[in-house]
Amino acid sequence: MAYKIIVADRSTSVLETLRLAFMDSGYDVYTFSNGEEAIKSIPHIEPDAFLLGLSLKGKGGLEVGEYIKESKDYDSIPIIFLAGAFEEVDEERLLKIPNQGVFWEPFDSGEVVRKVKNLLQGEEGVDTLPEEPSFDEIEELRREFQKRVDAVEKNITSKMRNVVKKEIYEVAKELEKRVKAGILEEIKKGRNQLP
Repeated sequence: MAYKIIVADRSTSVLETLRLAFMDSGYDVYTFSNGEEAIKSIPHIEPDAFLLGLSLKGKGGLEVGEYIKESKDYDSIPIIFLAGAFEEVDEERLLKIPNQGVFWEPFDSGEVVRKVKNLLQGEEGVDTLPEEPSFDEIEELRREFQKRVDAVEKNITSKMRNVVKKEIYEVAKELEKRVKAGILEEIKKGRNQLP
């Protein structure tokens, strides 16, 4: 069963952005720009979480939050507040409403979705345990892993071989120089000793 979220904000772009973000995650989203309408909808929707803009038409977000927390039926439902970048907030009043935080505009809708997911899944846990992989799946993963290890080893071996060849070549060149220098020195000594 999909989670139900009430999103109330005065900005239609915020409402649409959050509606799309939550729908992509499989949530049922109900949007309102008016606080009074949001309150009236609660018994019909029975939401799992609230996202409340502080500045709403009718009743503001803090008033809606106070209504929710005074209600025995809804007081355990998580509330997250949304605030405009330059919006003044009544901190004292906000602190009296148990909430899970405030997102200030411009906010990342993905972060809001993650926050709500964590709150809801933390309350109810994971719906199902992941299925245990079959032997064939494990074997396929093992073969794929081994292929990658072999490719890396081959690549490293090839690179190491090239490094060693380069070093041997450099040492050989240095030896050749020294041998030539030594021979030339011997020739010079030999010439000087000739009568």
